[in-house]
Amino acid sequence: MIFKPYYLLSNLKLVFISLLFACCRLTALAQNAGIDQLKKIKNIDSALAYANQLVSAARQKHDAAQEARILYIQSKMAYKTGDFEKALACARQSSKLSAPTDSNTYVQSANMIAYMLSQQGKNVEALNVAFKILRETESHGWKKLNISTLTCIADVYRAIKDIKKALPYALRAAESAKAVQDTGWYIYSLSTLSNLYSDRTVRTRANLVKATNYMEIILAPPYLDFLGSFDKARYLSNLGRLYIEKEDPRAEEVLQQSIAISHAENFSPLEKPALNELVTLYNDKKKYSDAVKYGEKAIAVGGAGAQTNLVLERNIYYQLSKAYKGLNNYNQAFNYFQKATELNDSIMSVDKAKDAAELDEQYRADKRLIIASANTSVAKQQRNLIIVLAIFLVIAAIAIYRWIIYKKRKEALLLAQEHEQLEKLDALKTRFFANISHELRTPLTLIIGPANQLLHKQVETPEQEHNYLRAITRNSKKLLNIVNELLDLGKLEAGKLSLKLKPVALAPFINVVYQSFMSAADYKKIDYKLTCHIDNKLLVQLDQERFEKISNNLIGNAIKFTPGGGAVTVLAAVTGVAIDFSVSNTGMGIHPDDLPYIFDRYYQGRRPHQESEGGTGIGLAIAREFTELMGGTLTIDNTWGEGSTFKINIPFVTAGQLEDTSVMAEQLAFNLPPVSDKPLVMIVEDNPEMAAYVGDILQTTYRLVTAYNGVEALNQLKRMHSLPNLIISDVMMPEMDGFALLEKLKNDESFCTIPVIMLTALADSRNKLKALNIGVDDYVTKPFLVNELTVRVNNLIQNAAARVDASLLDTNEYEPGDEAPASATDDNETDKTGEEITPVSPADLVWLSQLEEVVRQHTGKTNFNLTVLSLTVAISERQLHRRIKNITGLTPNKYIRVIKLQISREAIASGKYRTIAEVAYAAGFETPAYFSKLFKDHYGIDVNTLL
Repeated sequence: MIFKPYYLLSNLKLVFISLLFACCRLTALAQNAGIDQLKKIKNIDSALAYANQLVSAARQKHDAAQEARILYIQSKMAYKTGDFEKALACARQSSKLSAPTDSNTYVQSANMIAYMLSQQGKNVEALNVAFKILRETESHGWKKLNISTLTCIADVYRAIKDIKKALPYALRAAESAKAVQDTGWYIYSLSTLSNLYSDRTVRTRANLVKATNYMEIILAPPYLDFLGSFDKARYLSNLGRLYIEKEDPRAEEVLQQSIAISHAENFSPLEKPALNELVTLYNDKKKYSDAVKYGEKAIAVGGAGAQTNLVLERNIYYQLSKAYKGLNNYNQAFNYFQKATELNDSIMSVDKAKDAAELDEQYRADKRLIIASANTSVAKQQRNLIIVLAIFLVIAAIAIYRWIIYKKRKEALLLAQEHEQLEKLDALKTRFFANISHELRTPLTLIIGPANQLLHKQVETPEQEHNYLRAITRNSKKLLNIVNELLDLGKLEAGKLSLKLKPVALAPFINVVYQSFMSAADYKKIDYKLTCHIDNKLLVQLDQERFEKISNNLIGNAIKFTPGGGAVTVLAAVTGVAIDFSVSNTGMGIHPDDLPYIFDRYYQGRRPHQESEGGTGIGLAIAREFTELMGGTLTIDNTWGEGSTFKINIPFVTAGQLEDTSVMAEQLAFNLPPVSDKPLVMIVEDNPEMAAYVGDILQTTYRLVTAYNGVEALNQLKRMHSLPNLIISDVMMPEMDGFALLEKLKNDESFCTIPVIMLTALADSRNKLKALNIGVDDYVTKPFLVNELTVRVNNLIQNAAARVDASLLDTNEYEPGDEAPASATDDNETDKTGEEITPVSPADLVWLSQLEEVVRQHTGKTNFNLTVLSLTVAISERQLHRRIKNITGLTPNKYIRVIKLQISREAIASGKYRTIAEVAYAAGFETPAYFSKLFKDHYGIDVNTLL
C-alpha cells in the first residue's frame, strides 16, 4: 500500500476539527449544566449567590452570551423577591450583553426591562422598549418570542388602564401560542386575557364570566401540571380576585392558598396582591379587623416605595383607609388615604396615556413599512405621500391655529362689549328705578293726603269705612317706603346718601317698631317677644329713618319666614357706645346654598321646589348698606332646619336723658263678622290686611273662616264638622303655597268637590295654566273689582249647591243655535232618572277634564250638540246628562256654556282679539250680544272693560 502525504494531512485536519467540536460541545454542556443547576435551587437567596458565582466565571472566560443568560435569570429571581430595581438593573445588563444569535435571552431580557419599568409607573418607557423588540421578533420571524412580547405589551397597556389597546395584543398572543402549540405561552396568554376582561374599565357581567373561565381552565388539568409554584400562586390570586367580583364564596379559600404558597416560597410580588385582594374581600364583608390585619401585613411584605408595584401599594393604602374608617379610627384612615392620593398622583397622567397611544400608532406605521419594504417603488410613493400629507397637515395646523387665535380675539372683544353693555343696562336700570320712583311719589302723596284728611275728619264714619281708610293709609305708606328704598338704592350707588342724625329716645323707639308687627304675629299665631336692656331715658344721636328701615326689614322677614306656632325674638341692648340689635326666628332658616347671596340686591332663593314667598329681594341689601353707612355691621347666625339670627352693631353718640318716656304704639285690629247660617267661605291668605279686606267684601253674605297658609287650611278642614262651600286662596304663601294646597284638595276625596278660587297677583298665563291644569274652579288676579269677586263666588257656590239639589235639574236649557228656542227657561227641568246623587271622586274629576278637552276640540263647529258629544265620549245622552249634573251641578248645556265662557276669557288674556265679535266667535257663540250678556252674568264685569 502506498502512503500518500496529502491523505495524512487531510485526516489530521478532520481529527482536529472533531476535537475542537467536542471541546465546544463539552464547554456548552458545562455551561448549560451550571444554568440547569441554578434553576433547580429553590431557595432564592442561595440561587442568587450561585448566580453571582456563574456570572464571575463567565466574565473570567469573557463569555458575554453566558453572562447575559445568567443575568436574565438573576433578573427573574430578583423580581420574585420584589427587588424591582435589581431586576431592572440585571435585565438591562443582560440586554447589553446579549445578541440576536441568542434570540431567547435577547428578547426576554428586553421584555423584562419593559415589565420592570411598568412596575415603577414608567409606562411610556416600557412601551418604547416593548414595541422596539416586537418589531425585531416580527422581522426575524421569532414566533414564540413574538408571543412573549405581545403579552408584555398587553400587560403594560393594562397598567395604564387602556384595555381597548391591550386586548388586540393579548388575543394575537393567544392565537399564536395555540398555532405553534406552545402550552406555556398559551397558559400565560390566557392569564393575560383573564386580567384584561376583568379590568374595571371594561367590566361587564359577560366579560367577568370570560375572565373567570380563562383562569379556571389554567388551574385545571391538563394545564395545572405545567405550572410551577410561582405561576400557581399568581393564578390562584387572580382567580380569588375574580371570585370576589362574582361574590363567589370560594374567594377566601383560593386567596389563602395563594398567600400560603407565596409566603412559603418568598414570592413577595405575588403575596402582596393576594393579601390586597383578601383585604378587599374582608372590607366588603365588613370584617374590618381582619382587613386591617392583612392590610398591614401586605404593607410589610416586600418593602415600600420604588421596590414595589406602586399601583398595588396605592390600592392597599385605599383599602386600609376604608378598613380603619369602618373601625372608626379616622386618624389612621386619613393617613392611609393621604398616602394613596400621593401615590396616585405620581402614577398616572393624561400625558402618559397620550404618549402610549402615539407609540402604538408609530408601531403600526412601522409595521406597514416593514411589510412593504420589498417593493421599493411602492415605498417611495408612500414616502412622497407622507411628505405631502405632512405638508398639508402643517398648513392645516397653521390655519387652525390662526383661526383659533382669531376666534379667541373675537370672543374677547364680544365679552368686553357684553361687559360694557351690561354696565350700561345696569345704569339704565338704576336710572329707570329712580325715575319711576319719582313718578310714583306724586300719586302716592295724593292718595295718602286725602286718606289722612278723611281719617282725621271730625265726622263720625261707620267702623267699616274707618277700617278701609286706615288700610288705605297704611298700605300707601308701605308702598311709599318701597319707592323710597328704590330711590335710596340710586343714591347709594351715586354716593349721595348722607346720614340725618337727631336725638332719639332709643328704648321707646324700638318698642314702637316692635309693636307695629304685633298684629301680623298674632295673625300667624307666632310667639313674638321683645327683650330690651336699654334705659328708657337714654337719648342717642341716630338716623332714625334709616334705623327704622333696617329693623322693619329684619323683623318683617322674620315674621314672614316663621311658620305658624313658631317664635320671633327681638333683642336690644347697649354695649359701650354701640347699639346691639338682633332678630331671631325659628323655622327652616336659610339654605346653605343661598347664604352667600342673601345680601345681594334683587337676589331670590334659587333652590329647586322652593316655596313662593314674594318680595323684591332688596330688603336685606338695603339693611346691610344702611348699617354700613351708619358705621356698623350686620351679621347672621344661621342653622339650617332650626332658624336664623340677624345681628346689628351700630355705634352712637349719647344725646342726654329723656324726661317723658310714654310712647303710644299704633295697634291694628281686624274683627271678622260673627258666625251665622249663611254659606261658609274659607279665606287662605298670609297677609292679614288682605284677608280682612276680602272678609269685609263677603261678610254680609257669607260666614268666613281664615287661614294664613296651606298647612293651616288643611288642618282646619280636617277638624271641621261642616266643610266650607268655597275656598278663596292666595298663591304666594309660606310653608305651603296655593298651588300645593289646590293639588292636595283636588286629590282628596273629602275635599275635591269644594270650589276653589285662586286670588293672586301672579297674572301671567303660565301660572294661570298651572292652576287650571291642577283643577282650579276660577282664577282672579289682583287688583280686582269687588263686583267681579262677589259674582264669581256666588256663581260657584250656586253651581256646587245645584249638584246636590235634585229639584234644580234642568234639561231644556238652550242658547242661540241650540235645538230648542232660546226663550226656553232653565228653571223648569226635572230629573227623570230617579237615582240618588253620589259623592264626587277624583276619578270623576279626571273624566270631567277629558270631557272638557272634547268640548274644546269641537268649539266653533256648527253641528256640535249633545248627541255628537255623547257619541264622542261613548256614553248615552241620558247617562251623560246624569253624570255631568252629578259632578258639576249643571246641565250639559250649561256646562258647555261655562267652558265656552272660560275659552273666551283665555282668548281675551292672549291679546290676539280686539273686538267682542272676534272673542265671541272664537269661543263658539253665534251672537256677540248674547255672549256679552252671558259674560257679565258669569264674571260680574263687562267684557268691554277687558278688551
